Amino acid sequence: MNKNKLFVKGGCPFSYKFIIFLNEVGHLEDFEIDVAHADEESYEQITMYIYEKSGKKASFPTVETDNGIFIAGSDELIEHYSEIYKKSRDDIEMLKYWENNMMPRMRDIMRQLRESKEKLANIN
Repeated sequence: MNKNKLFVKGGCPFSYKFIIFLNEVGHLEDFEIDVAHADEESYEQITMYIYEKSGKKASFPTVETDNGIFIAGSDELIEHYSEIYKKSRDDIEMLKYWENNMMPRMRDIMRQLRESKEKLANIN
């Protein structure tokens, strides 16, 4: 059986959320993981692959199923695989912790970094 391909972006809180889900339900090994790193060639390669195969702009996380269907978005993926693996997201304590504690912190850090980059760009 071919593995599903999971495309994630390094540092992306949504990508981490789906990885946490898969790990907690014991099915992370069902996926071949490709990591897109911002400002590296891997990002361009992965985003172009997703666009060429799906006809849609890349977002992270995205899964290419073993039958060539693309599913994107952490919540959509968690809902989809919750049904397949018969595991409710509400029963996964680590996922709840991530969503309620770590994800808001990461979003805030990402916002601060974005604002800092904009300020630096305006100085030059």
